[in-house]
Amino acid sequence: MLSKPKIIEKWQKRNRFGRPGTTLITKKIAIHYTGQADVEGWQTVSYFNNVVANGYKVNGKYVYASSHYVIDLDGTIFQLIPTSEQCYATNSANKYAIAIEVATTGEDNHYTDETYKSMVHLCAWLCQYKGLDCKTDIITHTDVVGKAYKLCPIYMVKNPHKMTQFKTDCHNLKSGKITLDNIINCTSPDYIKNSSTSPLPKMIKVKKDVNYRKYPDFKTSSIAGVAKAGDIFTIVDLVERNDTNMYKLKSGYYITTNKTYIEEIY
Repeated sequence: MLSKPKIIEKWQKRNRFGRPGTTLITKKIAIHYTGQADVEGWQTVSYFNNVVANGYKVNGKYVYASSHYVIDLDGTIFQLIPTSEQCYATNSANKYAIAIEVATTGEDNHYTDETYKSMVHLCAWLCQYKGLDCKTDIITHTDVVGKAYKLCPIYMVKNPHKMTQFKTDCHNLKSGKITLDNIINCTSPDYIKNSSTSPLPKMIKVKKDVNYRKYPDFKTSSIAGVAKAGDIFTIVDLVERNDTNMYKLKSGYYITTNKTYIEEIY
């Protein structure tokens, strides 16, 4: 059983601009970003609780905005609104999504190591607590509103394979396949250097007969042939997937990374 992460409660007062008290039936967890890199999360908390909640106008119109959680650059997790109540963060998904605003860093709005670890821990724990599936029930704001409306969180939307890896990390933590100490920030510029899947092996040796495929999936229709035990193939790329990753072969075909079937040669 995954333990609850440390959470600092900064409850927003009941108000019509951010915490209306409307019941939330949780079906999804929506990831957001605070909108500007290197802005500390406590500033976002203060903006929601002390500015928006008191009635704040932009171009003559009140701002309606809030979030259940805010994660800071140092990994601190703040909670502003109970998960039994709706917040104003995810447009049409407000009625069924827990919202998490996350502080970012750098020109590309990636996450610090501390922030990423807290993201994984909080989302994995929330999925456990609410009975959700990490791989299907963690979404981005953009998944709800579309790219033409907003890229949020911008790093994950521009790098969807990282969002896939993030959800996989959440799933693995929730299921006990990894511990908090094993979490590697896949958005870090040093990820390729530090990742357990990198550097890529130069070749693989097939240990047990396995299909190789036309496309990076495991559908029956994509089978291109059978790699026999003892065969050796050159690797040119790694394809990250929600379940088992795949290697791209020099031939252009794809094969599983499952160590039951292949041995990596560096």
